[in-house]
Amino acid sequence: MYSCTDTKAVCRCCGRLLKGSPYFKGGSASVMRADGTYSHAAKVNYFGGWVCSRSCDYRASLELEQSMQGHGHSQQSPGSEAMRRIESNWPEQ
Repeated sequence: MYSCTDTKAVCRCCGRLLKGSPYFKGGSASVMRADGTYSHAAKVNYFGGWVCSRSCDYRASLELEQSMQGHGHSQQSPGSEAMRRIESNWPEQ
């Protein structure tokens, strides 16, 4: 997982630079295409932080849960509450 930054909005999974405020400062963030045009609004991961795509949302949730006591690296998918958030964030996929 990517580390937090105090000045820039980034995806909590891949570290992609987003346009907007860092998650902890509130506000919003947008995902931009390589040509600088707006793609879509960044979503909020179940555990907090911006995510730029469904796959980043899924991986960020799974990696965080795998690091929690009582879980483990053998866990193959995020828990049911995190999956509900992923489905809510990315219904079209």
